[in-house]
Amino acid sequence: MTTLYLIRHAETDWNRAGMFQGHADTDLSERGRGQVRALARRFADIPLDLVVSSDLRRARETATGLMQGCRTAPSLEVDPRLREMAFGAWEGLRLDDIRRLYPADLAAYRADPVDGRPTGGESFRDAGQRALAAVTEHAARPGVRRLAVVSHGGTLKALLCLLLGVPLGLRRQLLIDNASVTAVELREGQPALLRYLNDTCHLRS
Repeated sequence: MTTLYLIRHAETDWNRAGMFQGHADTDLSERGRGQVRALARRFADIPLDLVVSSDLRRARETATGLMQGCRTAPSLEVDPRLREMAFGAWEGLRLDDIRRLYPADLAAYRADPVDGRPTGGESFRDAGQRALAAVTEHAARPGVRRLAVVSHGGTLKALLCLLLGVPLGLRRQLLIDNASVTAVELREGQPALLRYLNDTCHLRS
């Protein structure tokens, strides 16, 4: 059995401004850096075998800071398959901007939030499938029993749906906050087991 910790990167200024990030390589905000320190404290007593991060700066900075709190010294690897869903031309825009500039594309995307695509972007399903391939590969490595994956809100929602075998349309009922932790047990020959979702207790301590 492998315990999988799914961690969303800490807050960025674009998060605070309500801007679509996607593959845009944004930095953490000052508040986000404080959230990373809280994550490090949370994982101080959790032995991790491997930490895998999206290659985008906001995720890598979160992963690096988290590891500074670990008593053991897990390896850190970067995997671009864990990037956020690509939002194409919508990246750097707020929802009001998208309504004004791409009304037809936004309507089509909302009508099919699983396989619809932002202007020049990728679908929610595609993002989840590439992330699932990455996690499956890393979790199957010898000696990996506690795996932390640092990724992005949309990608983690898609990944979680695929791991649990629930409809991808459930995304609208999932909340994955910045610097939150979701834990899933991966059991050989059995369905994955959700232990907890969107835990942010460490941010309130």
